[in-house]
Amino acid sequence: MFGWGKKKPKTVEVTLIELGKDEAFGVSQVPVDQLPDTFEINTTLHLGDVDWQVVEARPATKAEFRETGKVTVVLAKQEIFNIDPANVLFSLPTISNDMAIVEAVSSLDNVLVLHEDDWRQFEFLSAGLNELVQQEIQDILAIYHTQREESGFKQLHVRRRIAEPLPGVALPLESLAQAFDIEKRFSGVAFNNAAATIVNGFAWQTGSGWIFWGQTDTQGNLVVLCLLPPQDADAAIMANKIDDFVLANDLLLIDWVSVRQYGKNEGSFSLYE
Repeated sequence: MFGWGKKKPKTVEVTLIELGKDEAFGVSQVPVDQLPDTFEINTTLHLGDVDWQVVEARPATKAEFRETGKVTVVLAKQEIFNIDPANVLFSLPTISNDMAIVEAVSSLDNVLVLHEDDWRQFEFLSAGLNELVQQEIQDILAIYHTQREESGFKQLHVRRRIAEPLPGVALPLESLAQAFDIEKRFSGVAFNNAAATIVNGFAWQTGSGWIFWGQTDTQGNLVVLCLLPPQDADAAIMANKIDDFVLANDLLLIDWVSVRQYGKNEGSFSLYE
């Protein structure tokens, strides 16, 4: 809440603009301490009887608008629609049953922000789980064959069989730096711009833009390891290193959404599209 009527010596001029409109519908001097540290995190403002979602803020962080003395906030009204569940289509054929535990943070600075449905969609697994992997794949293929519509899926498969993707694999996080050309280490991973990051989460990016991300245990060993390709990904850049990594550590690499498998007795990562 902004507390529009209170006055303090240090204020920021806040200009409010409705999404799609050119003219501001409100300009107020707001005490800087009553503004959030960042608008990059999902933020809802309650103005009168209407809830507004922050779409964009210029600049986005308190450190910036404290200096400039001004911030422009673009807002969209939160609306509720009644939709017939029978008409709802899923955009994905499958998701994981579990979700990472998160902890509150005040800023998403240098944090990789993903959609929560990205969790464990393209992941490394112990090769010993192959039988369970094949069972999950058959269920996903059934969704493709029987539930697919032109713009989505009437149903999706929730993967429940593999609670721990890397059981018995003592693989330190730092092993990624030994196997790949890591150039950037994010401070953490968040979902949907929520003000929370994965507990013991990590995201490391290679020079070619591929991101390894997931979660470690308290000893720094990998418990979830996912892969995020860059746009216009060129698998040839990573193929040899990923093939060597999965073979050396007795792993599989599974793209659940595309139903593709890489590793021993499976295809080389050079086949990734």
